[in-house]
Amino acid sequence: MKRLLLLAAVLFPVLALASLPLQATLQEMAAGADHILVGTVVGVDMVDGNGKLLTDPNAMTGPGLPNVIRLQVRINKTLVSNAVTVPARLAIPLDPFMHYRLGQIQEAHAGRQQAMLLLLKGPSFAPIKAGVFARPLADRAQALRLHVASRR
Repeated sequence: MKRLLLLAAVLFPVLALASLPLQATLQEMAAGADHILVGTVVGVDMVDGNGKLLTDPNAMTGPGLPNVIRLQVRINKTLVSNAVTVPARLAIPLDPFMHYRLGQIQEAHAGRQQAMLLLLKGPSFAPIKAGVFARPLADRAQALRLHVASRR
């Protein structure tokens, strides 16, 4: 029993600092969205805390690191937006507190040309929550219904 308590005392601080992916329901995303777009990932890049482009595939993100991985997304269609103009391409950041390698995310998106539903907020077209912004296109009609209902 003492050994178990000692293990818990050692692991608790480590686990408390670990980052888990943030989640949001479609309803939360649709209600918080200023922009509902259809887009396709056309690239992946990483910048450091000064905005300098990083190319090392082993460069990491995570707590304490200033790096941010961004999905380069071509906007195919604007469904809803309160912006005067929607850029043709957006750099959408992944959650910087998640432990990702640049190469890992580049590999995950290599060759994928699947369009997705993007739910973004604000003038900077930011994720609803850190790293939470995409849904399958099958959610399009429901997302639009929920968005309209949230504005009533």
